[in-house]
Formats: sequence, C-alpha cells, structure tokens
Amino acid sequence: MDRYEPQIIERHWQAEWRRTRIYEPDLRGAERPFYNLMMFPYPSAEGLHVGNVFAYTGADVQGRFMAMRGYDVFEPMGFDAFGIHSENFSIKRNVHPRELTARNIQNFRERQLERIGNRFDWSRAVNTTDSAYYRWTQWIFLQLYRAGLAVRKSAPVNWCPADQTVLADELVIDGRCERCSTPVVEKTLEQWFLRITAYANRLLENLDGLDWPDVVKTAQRNWIGRAEDGTFRLRDWLISRQRYWGTPIPIVYCSGCGSVPVPEEQLPVLLPDTEHWRGRGTGSSPLADIPEFVNTTCPQCGGPARRETDVADNFLDSAWYFLRYPSAHVHDRPFDPELTEKWLPVDMYVGGAEHAVLHLMYSRFITMALHDLGHLDFEEPFTRFRSNGLLVMRGAKISKSRGNVVNPDEYIDRHGADALRMFLLFLGPFDQNAEYSDQALTGVVRFLNRAWQVVLSERAASDRIELHRLMRRVTQDIELLRYNTAIAALMAFVNERAALDEEAASVVVRLLAPFAPHLAEELWSRIGGAYSVHQQAWPVADPALLVVETVPVAVQLNGRTRAMVQLAPDATEAEALSAARGVAAIAANVEGASRVIYRPGRVLNVVAREQDPASARSRRSDE
Repeated sequence: MDRYEPQIIERHWQAEWRRTRIYEPDLRGAERPFYNLMMFPYPSAEGLHVGNVFAYTGADVQGRFMAMRGYDVFEPMGFDAFGIHSENFSIKRNVHPRELTARNIQNFRERQLERIGNRFDWSRAVNTTDSAYYRWTQWIFLQLYRAGLAVRKSAPVNWCPADQTVLADELVIDGRCERCSTPVVEKTLEQWFLRITAYANRLLENLDGLDWPDVVKTAQRNWIGRAEDGTFRLRDWLISRQRYWGTPIPIVYCSGCGSVPVPEEQLPVLLPDTEHWRGRGTGSSPLADIPEFVNTTCPQCGGPARRETDVADNFLDSAWYFLRYPSAHVHDRPFDPELTEKWLPVDMYVGGAEHAVLHLMYSRFITMALHDLGHLDFEEPFTRFRSNGLLVMRGAKISKSRGNVVNPDEYIDRHGADALRMFLLFLGPFDQNAEYSDQALTGVVRFLNRAWQVVLSERAASDRIELHRLMRRVTQDIELLRYNTAIAALMAFVNERAALDEEAASVVVRLLAPFAPHLAEELWSRIGGAYSVHQQAWPVADPALLVVETVPVAVQLNGRTRAMVQLAPDATEAEALSAARGVAAIAANVEGASRVIYRPGRVLNVVAREQDPASARSRRSDE
C-alpha cells in the first residue's frame, strides 16, 4: 500500500488493538492510575451524531496523551439505557423496549463507537438495564432508605400528561416537560424522594475546592440557591416514575408491617419481561397491572404484600455508574474496596455543561451519602471536570430533539475516523461552542495525506529548534484542551516541509497519535517503531533548544508608536499585551482597549477609542 488508505488502515489497527487488548489496563496492578471518563450515552435508535463524536474524541485525546506520559489509563464506556426516551420510542415503534434497546446498543457499539478510534476498555462495559447492574442501584436505594435519606411522602408534584409520569423539579423547564415540552400540571401523590436537601450546604461549600469550569459551578450554586436567611432553593429529589422501563424500587407494602425494604440477599427485584408494558393513561405504572409482579410476601412477617410499582428515575442509574466500571467483573458487591481506592475519584471527566444541574449534582449527592455511610473514602466523585462545547448549525445546537442531527457514519466511510476526529477538534476550542460546517474537512484530509507523504519520504535534515518548539506547543495545548491550535501547529510544521529526518519523523508521528490514532499507528510501524505507538513515550522538548532570540516590536497607541519592546518572534498576543503593560505611555489604555491589532514580530497596536478619518489615515501611514 503506497498511498494513504484510511479504511484499510483503520480496520487493520482496530482489529489489532482488540487482539492485543492494548486498552485493557491491569486495574489491580496499575502503578500510575489515570481514570479518564466521558459521560456515557443514551442509546437512541438514531445512533451517535457528530456532536457526540466531538465530545468523545476530545476526551480520548486526553487519555492517549496521558498514556504516552506513562500513566495506566482506564477509559471505559457503557450505556444509560433505561428511561422515558427509550420507552416512548418503543411505544412509537410498537417494539418491546428490551428488544429495541438491545438493538440500539449493538448499533451504537459495533457500528459507531468501535469505529471512532477511542481507547475504550470494552471488557468493563456497563448497561444500566442489565439486572447485574440495577441490582446494585437497588442496593444503593436501600442504603439511603435505612439512613433516612429515601422517604415516601405525599406532596404536590410535577405531572407530565404526555409522558404520564411525575417529573423532578430539574426536569421542568419554563413550566414544560424537559423531554417533550408538554405543559406540566400539579398533582398531589405519594412518591419516593431522596433527601438531597440534607446535603445542600455541603454540595454548595465543596464547589470551591473543585477543579471545574466556573460556569458549571455557578449553575450549581444558583440551583442550590442559599438565601440570605440560610431556602435553600434546592428541593428533595423526586425519583418515582409511573413507567415500565426503569429500575424497580425495592420496597413492599404489608398491611401489618407497612413499608418494608426487600432484603439485600433477594436483590435484584427483576423488571418483569411482559407484554403489558404500555401505560394505560391512568396515572399508575404499567407494573401495577401485572399481578405476578405485584403480589408477593412480606419479608418481615411472611404475610401477603404488594410490591412498589413505580420505577426509579434513570438519573439514579447514572448517578453512580463511574463507581461500577472498575468493578464490573465483581459480582458480590457494587464496588470492590481495593479497586475503588486505587481508581476513584475520577481523574478527568468530560461531558456537556447542560448536565451541570442534573447528573453532576445527583452524582455528587450519591457519592457524599455513600461516603457518610462508610462505603467510600472520598466524598466528591470527579477530581477534574471539563465541559465540552456544543456544535451548532445555523445558530441551533446539533441534537436529536432539534432534528438537525449530522450522522458521522458517512464521513467515516468516505474519509476515515482520523479525518473526522481531527476535523471536529479543529473547528474551535474544545470548551466553546463551534459553528458546524464540513468545508474544513477537505483541508484536514489533505493534511493527513501530506503527513503520510512527508513521514514516509526520503530523509532530510530538519530544524531541531523548530521541532522542539512544536513539541512544547502541542504539549501545552493538549494540557489546556486547546486541540484546535495544537492541530494547527502540526499542520503548519508538516505542510512547510517536504521531508523529515529520523528524529523529526518519530516526533511528528507521536504528536499525531492522540488525534489520528490509526494513521499514527501505521506510520510508526512503517518507520520501524515497536508496537504500539500509543505505548511510546511522549516527546519532551529540550529547554536548551527553546531559548530564542528576541526581535524589536513596535507598541502603538491608536496607530502611533510609543515604544519598542523585545519579544520572541512567535510571542502570543497575550505575551505582547503583557509587555505593553510595562510601557508607561500605554499601560493605562491596555485594559480598556476597544480593539487590539497584533502582527507577531512587527507591531502591537492598541486602539483605545474610536478614531476620526484623519487619525485613521495617520495610523495607516504610521503602519
């Protein structure tokens, strides 16, 4: 194969990664654990869209980067498969949710997730609809119940007439159901609540110590909402759902004993595999119409009893899944103490900022409660969280609910996963929204072909200073999740050269590896590298080669030169502005500048006020 054939290369290396199990770390023997987690998907029938791939690829770059820096990286994946979305779609298609969900998961995994090039450890995948998983969701409920943190009470609740279920306060947006936009009405019902309000103060105060984006922490502060008198705005978490497709709540009702928890040894309470799963619009769960499920015996007195027929909010399933991943092979407990101590809390968590109030706060509450009950030795689940930006098209978020989904499959089929990965990350900063347009894709494809040619061409001398500057730039940008500028630096370096020496070829391939893992693997093999490039050391720049000469740069105010400063030829605008603050004649104008014009190595012009035509002509003359 003399030319770059992404489809052939990607199929080959994905098979090789599976064969060698390169992405399945020894969790018990790992010396430098790094838990790299991304929010697991709801497996809809439509499959992943490019916004999902953008988020997962950005998280994967961190995992690959840390692995090449010597860490034992654990990057699991699973499926958040219970809930209203799945059930409503099953009703629409007239297919049992168990069958439809299994079909969707297979589609997600085999047709899409396994093709995008992430270093997923599929040996520890979790599925919230698997009884081996929801057994432990029920176990967590029982721990909360015994601690007085799960209570059943009569209260006014939010009722969605379309979905025929109650909604937590967090699922009501501007008086409408968050999922279907139907106006919500108020009903008074007996429901199960989790007493998250008991943790309101700690949920609020702990935010100060978290390495999370300010916008996410602010969203949680606002939702908890401590008033001047000390109301909180936060309400207890309503988890009852009058639906079929969810985790059964492990409580029975006895006329003599009252509410009785199901003994742990009798878990899981299985969701019945029945054809009577559709709601009748009566306001009660479909499970209430299944006598063989409802009728049971009281675990306390042995007399007749009735099972709870509401199921739990699927946010309860997803509030602890990160604890299960390392212990997915453990069957006698939800999480193994040794593995949990070694791998938790999560080192890097990546997901959408839209989950700041719901999932992230629920996960924090469950973790705090389990810590207080003696099951965990930490109380915050995610050491570091980073929110990915959204891809928008003509001003609207790309999402299934908006009907503007862009399917990644056709791009992978035509150009390969590596091209799609790099194209999406090149659209803009990872933590900011980006306008989606596939016009830049052809440029990325050209670059990958160029990298193929340059790395595999005859060897030629390379500028070591420029090479080590590239190492520093890409390293710093990946650390800060500035993937678009890291890719731009790689493009500039490769596109300016017809050939590389051995050191430069080795460095370029390793720097490419987190972004284009298949291409990098193939190139590494072809230049004689030992398997695998993803197990090689990350290139580290030599500080001695990074010492650069400075050049004089004119510092101007409204087009008039006020001073000259010495800067590196490739100094950033921020570095130039920092130098300008040291110029007395201009320092006071830097912060209030209406515009900054910066040409590296030449001029920094601070525009401090609107200019009349005469001064504008004068500025142009000066420049």
